[in-house]
Amino acid sequence: MKKILITGMSDFADSKAAEFHRKKYDEELVEAFVKAAGDAFSSLKETHGEHFYYYAFIFDEGLHPYISAWSYEALEKSFEDNKLTAEEKSWWKWDYSDSPYAVYGYDEFFKEAGELLDKRAENLSMDDLYDVEWDIRVHSMEEAMKRLDQSGLFGVGKDRENVVINVESAPPDGLEYKRAMRLNAASPLLSEYIECCEEEDDD
Repeated sequence: MKKILITGMSDFADSKAAEFHRKKYDEELVEAFVKAAGDAFSSLKETHGEHFYYYAFIFDEGLHPYISAWSYEALEKSFEDNKLTAEEKSWWKWDYSDSPYAVYGYDEFFKEAGELLDKRAENLSMDDLYDVEWDIRVHSMEEAMKRLDQSGLFGVGKDRENVVINVESAPPDGLEYKRAMRLNAASPLLSEYIECCEEEDDD
């Protein structure tokens, strides 16, 4: 497991890093993702009224993003249903795919974003879709989560300190921990999450 000194959002405040990130995302995509993910996360919170500690925006080989999240209530039920060991519980807590809320609200809230993504893909080769365009979409998702966080969607003050947000890709790209540090201030919960992140491939 990669050992990382967590400095929180200060790394992202660096002007060069911020400029690089800005050049990588697409504003139209960011706005579409803010609307879709924001509506989905808001509906999830309002519908279930649980204590959520992890909000994830996921991108996989289907090329269309979706949300996932974990609440402490859902986690405890999942522990009981799956008879997990203590070791399994440590990573299960952060596994977006095992959450009952994975892909929540996709059909209801992501239609317009999906149409935009399909339109962008029309004139792209498969190589471009899974290389340059993949990168643009993931960066746009990160910027969308940043703006949703700034809106207070994931809590403010002490409440926000008890939450981790991130953008994850499947298969893991080894950059989850870097995105997590850009999107979250340092906290014990963030440190716990970082320990479960995949290590970046040096190749």
